[in-house]
Amino acid sequence: MKAKTGFLSLAEELRFYILNFLSCRDILRCTSVCKALRQTYMSSSELQYIVEMSGQRLLHVSNSDNGIPVSTRLQLLRDKAHAWFKFNPHSFETVLIKRASRLRQEVVAGGHVYLWNCDTDTAKIFPILSTPSQQQFQRNWPPGTLCSVPHSVPLDLVMDPAHNLIAVAYIVDNRSVCIKLGALDSDEVHPQAAGETLFLSDDSRNLLQTLRVKLKCFGRHIALWRRLGNDVWGSMDDDWLLQVWDWKHSTTSSVRFGLN
Repeated sequence: MKAKTGFLSLAEELRFYILNFLSCRDILRCTSVCKALRQTYMSSSELQYIVEMSGQRLLHVSNSDNGIPVSTRLQLLRDKAHAWFKFNPHSFETVLIKRASRLRQEVVAGGHVYLWNCDTDTAKIFPILSTPSQQQFQRNWPPGTLCSVPHSVPLDLVMDPAHNLIAVAYIVDNRSVCIKLGALDSDEVHPQAAGETLFLSDDSRNLLQTLRVKLKCFGRHIALWRRLGNDVWGSMDDDWLLQVWDWKHSTTSSVRFGLN
């Protein structure tokens, strides 16, 4: 008498191949038939990927995996789904901010809010939803304390709570632009900074009028974008200049891009 040939007697690779043609619902039904089929499902990242995609109501787009293994894509799907379970819908805080006529900055960064008022030359920082292990800063800068350089006017400001850093871009006598570095928790020079002031690289365009400035902090790098020249935005006479500093190691810019 010949032995019966059934689905479970097929090689595991063939079982994977056949089950791949089934829908998500049918694959799950097969896993409840017997332990062997359930083990087949648990051994296949491809089958689990099909079920996970369907469970999250996602459609598979062919030729979009960029060579990423199915097991890796499956883990990414599960991680994103599980992230929602960690979300606390009650972890919010309402912050009321009194509007000023020229409140230049309203930024949330590193569990803090920081504000800068151009009219009064004042700034403040305070914590919101910060973790117990995170350093917290709560401070006000009254007029004249952001930059004490004579004949200077602040142009932009950035705070980085993760690095205990406040940086102020200012212009002196409407010509020379510099960046002052300080600590959020004191009036001293930042202990990790290469110096108190970052200087722009020597360039003939420094003689042009600075019309607009934007200051950004990216960890150990600070970037300053300047628009120079004509007062009319978009004028063919406009120049722009972008300079980057490694503020912990040098007070001079190591990277510079420009257009004129």
